[in-house]
Amino acid sequence: MSDWLVHHADSLAEGDFYRPTEGGDMRRTIAICILGPALIGAVALAGPANGRERPGKIILRATSKLEQARSVDNPPAGRSAGDAVIFTEKLLDQDGRVIGRDAASCTTLFDQRSLCTGTYILQGGQVMVQLLQPGLGGTRTYTQAITGGTGRYARATGTVRVQQQPSGDRFTFLIHLP
Repeated sequence: MSDWLVHHADSLAEGDFYRPTEGGDMRRTIAICILGPALIGAVALAGPANGRERPGKIILRATSKLEQARSVDNPPAGRSAGDAVIFTEKLLDQDGRVIGRDAASCTTLFDQRSLCTGTYILQGGQVMVQLLQPGLGGTRTYTQAITGGTGRYARATGTVRVQQQPSGDRFTFLIHLP
């Protein structure tokens, strides 16, 4: 999940949607918003070119591009416990090709952290994740827990490591299959 989204949620007017466009400040905003995943954020298995596959284990690497985001500012006004950010992203391979999508929601806790859940929509099924999103205290790498899946990812476990970078978040999926 994106620290940028969580941090800037209070600057989004309730009901606002953000759709990436070409040029100007929005291009810089998109570069900052690329999630690799909050949320999170994210890969489809299109074949061996997108990851190494061994029986019971799949390793994938990808980046993501924000599609839409919406914040909900629950009372009291401003960033506070119970506020939410909901977003969707395109999942990209190393050549920038769309290989899946993700959707996630994060709820602000009583400190700078957020509790987030997300789903990666991949070729052959979905992977579900959950995490305690770190605050903005300089943390630029965090791990999401894979809590399950559908289709080829049924009963999946493992982790998604997210490295936040100005050029776009990088995700490394380590999916364990029974």
